[in-house]
Parts: sequence; C-alpha cells; structure tokens
Amino acid sequence: MGVNTSLSIGGYAALLIAVMSFALYSVFVAKAQNYTGEEITFVMLLSGAAVFIIMAFLQSVMNNSVAELAALPFTNKSFLIACLYQGIGCSVLAFFLYNVAIAKIGVNRTSSFIGIATVVSVVAGVLILKEPFTPFQWIGVVLIIAGVYIANSKIKE
Repeated sequence: MGVNTSLSIGGYAALLIAVMSFALYSVFVAKAQNYTGEEITFVMLLSGAAVFIIMAFLQSVMNNSVAELAALPFTNKSFLIACLYQGIGCSVLAFFLYNVAIAKIGVNRTSSFIGIATVVSVVAGVLILKEPFTPFQWIGVVLIIAGVYIANSKIKE
C-alpha cells in the first residue's frame, strides 16, 4: 500500500476555481433569502445547462459533428439514461435539498455536511462495486463523521 503524489498545475488551478466557486455559491445562496429553494435551484440548473450546452455545441462545431450531437439522446439509450439520472437525481434533488438546508440551518452548518458525500461514495464503492475498505478509508470516514458531529454539536458552557 503506497501513496503517490504529483504536481499538476492545471489540476490545482481547477481545484482552486472549484473551491472559490463553492464559496461564492454558498454566500450568494445565503443572501438570496427572498427566493424559494425551488427558484434558486431552477436558476442554478438553467445557467449550468446553458453553459454546458454551449460548450458541447462549440465542440461539436469544431469536430463537424453537430448532427451527431443533436441525435445523441435519441440514438444512445445509455447516454439518455445517464443524462436523466445526473440531471434529475443528482442535480435537481441534491441542489434543491442543499439550498433548503442553507435556508434552514445556515451556510456554516450546511457546509459541514459536504464531507458526507465522500462517505457515501466510499460506502457505495464498497457495497456496489465490491471495492476493498482500506484502513485509510476507515480512518477518513471516522474523521469525516466526527468532524460533522463536532461542527454541529452544541457546546454547553
């Protein structure tokens, strides 16, 4: 069992952009108290869909495959199922619940639960994909759950 690391400037830049985007998202959602969770989720998903549709269209124009892109959901059942699962299950439901949580318990407490996604991923890998549950994963899961518990427990003075 070894640990390997490498320096990827592009990877670290993407990670930095993702962290900054998440921080800005959390602040703006907290300030959007005049809107419902449904409205915030709708605008988020609509703007995300617009960006990725434009990117896919531009890439297909560069590859001379616009007709293939337009036909993809109708000709590839796996692609359609993946899009529906990702769009409805992962995006709509997850972001709706996250936006509601921010409105109910605030950004700080809600953000502490983000690590639970990693726990779910590890457990799903073990249960569904039959991956090994390594000691490092055990330690990580315990630390994440302990961190969420500590962050959300009331301190008695």
